[in-house]
Amino acid sequence: MARKGEHRRLRTQYAVLGDGRTEQFYLQHLKSLNGYKYRVYPSLFDDITIDIVETKIDELISGACDLVVYFMDYDVIVNQRRYDDFKNLKRKYEVVPEVIICESMPSIEYWFLLHYKKTTKEFSNASEVCKELQKYIVGFSKGRDFLKNPKWVKNLCSDGRIEKAIQFAGDILNQKEKQDVGSHFPFTKAHLGIEQFEKQKK
Repeated sequence: MARKGEHRRLRTQYAVLGDGRTEQFYLQHLKSLNGYKYRVYPSLFDDITIDIVETKIDELISGACDLVVYFMDYDVIVNQRRYDDFKNLKRKYEVVPEVIICESMPSIEYWFLLHYKKTTKEFSNASEVCKELQKYIVGFSKGRDFLKNPKWVKNLCSDGRIEKAIQFAGDILNQKEKQDVGSHFPFTKAHLGIEQFEKQKK
């Protein structure tokens, strides 16, 4: 007879990493609202760097984790001028099916915006996207007091918005990959992680 621990290990273990407070609050609310089964890192809502992420991913996939999904803002790479470091990170894990890197250009707020409209407007930074997002989410802010209330994520998930965002994100990513759209063309791969979370529920 199998022991209880062995039965538990048969379940798929997912972990998600968010490189800032916005990602981490979003992922925690999303998990609660949609019944996803993953653990969010870091648990204390600290900002994390590429070096810390790489160490954490290696630790997770060498342990009991079956899939690690990393949500990050590409404008952070731009601001820190860490293009080569990010390329190396992606190159390292592109052949590792247990790791999915979901960058958004310029930031995850662009993924949120796609829940309300399909747009390829170029934004210089996350602040510009937030200003646009405020037209749809009253009072949207990257401050802790706003983010910790799950109401804004519940709004994102209502009325079929998340399904539309997945479709829009896929269409725009295909457009980026097939055309010469320039370095500031907005895109997100957040939908790739969401699709995996949905599969886990089945």
